[in-house]
Amino acid sequence: METKRLFIASFVAEYLFARHISDIQNIFANSSSGKWSDLNNLHFTYKFLGNVEINKIPEIIDLMKDLFTEYPSIIKFNKLGLLKSRIKPQVLYSSIYNADKSVFNNFKEIENRLVKYGFPKEKQKFMPHVTLLRIKKFEENFFDVFEQNKEFYIGKQQKYKINLVSSTLTHSGPIYEILA
Repeated sequence: METKRLFIASFVAEYLFARHISDIQNIFANSSSGKWSDLNNLHFTYKFLGNVEINKIPEIIDLMKDLFTEYPSIIKFNKLGLLKSRIKPQVLYSSIYNADKSVFNNFKEIENRLVKYGFPKEKQKFMPHVTLLRIKKFEENFFDVFEQNKEFYIGKQQKYKINLVSSTLTHSGPIYEILA
């Protein structure tokens, strides 16, 4: 049975990050190296579904169709953070602040529906973020550079949309296709 690698996510306003990504890259250029996310791929994930049989995709779309819409809610990208550990960071990200909590409420609804459908419940606490850099190597000064710049403000967007996304992994990076 043929499958597609799926996740549910919201893409972010590319223009916000386009204004600042070269500044962030320059800030971290002498303290780390790795793979920077492509501007057109920047998103935050609600739930990774993994490899899903193609014949189940219409059922998933039907189950979630009322959530695959645009939300008039402000999202601020106002701090930088690190994933994995403070000893060996693997991801530099932009954090998300959403005052009306609609992002969190949508996560809960997505999670409830998909668990009832048969997907496993998330083990980790939901922490929406936008991956900027997958860190391969970092220098001694990395944590000092991070501490000096962790309050980096990227901007805010006025609305967001939830999508079902297919991801095809390639040597040059992932290719995303919005299915719903």
